[in-house]
Amino acid sequence: MKTFHSTNGPPAQSAPLRPTLRQLRRFCGVGLTCLVFSLTVLAGLHTFAGLNYLLAYVVSFIAGNIAGYLLNARFTFSVDAISHAGAVRYMAVNGVLLCVSTAVMRLLVGEFHVWYIGAALVTAAINTPISFVAQQFVTYRIGATDGAGHV
Repeated sequence: MKTFHSTNGPPAQSAPLRPTLRQLRRFCGVGLTCLVFSLTVLAGLHTFAGLNYLLAYVVSFIAGNIAGYLLNARFTFSVDAISHAGAVRYMAVNGVLLCVSTAVMRLLVGEFHVWYIGAALVTAAINTPISFVAQQFVTYRIGATDGAGHV
């Protein structure tokens, strides 16, 4: 009995998922890069500069997210031009994430005595899927432009 294998690739219904999966991989790569950067800032500010871990976390979160905005705009979502409105949307989404993450950090470190770096990793793992969806549709408004290629 002969079996035939298609050389045309996966079924047509999976084709729309390819760009989203590529974006997700790139988003995670950018996120990992920014996470390492943020953790370095966090450890530097808390361990070496003696800053309170929550304040150090806020500064590191903001620094990592500025880098993330610039990298994701170009690399992940292929935005032609970075706009002021897009930056405001990005910071608004991340402002919400920052508030929730800071509360989780306080709970994990203050109440459950989790090491502050471990707590930062837990919040990053929780934030990644939420941030991907929010940034895709709110910040970069995939599929929505003003006619000049700006989002």
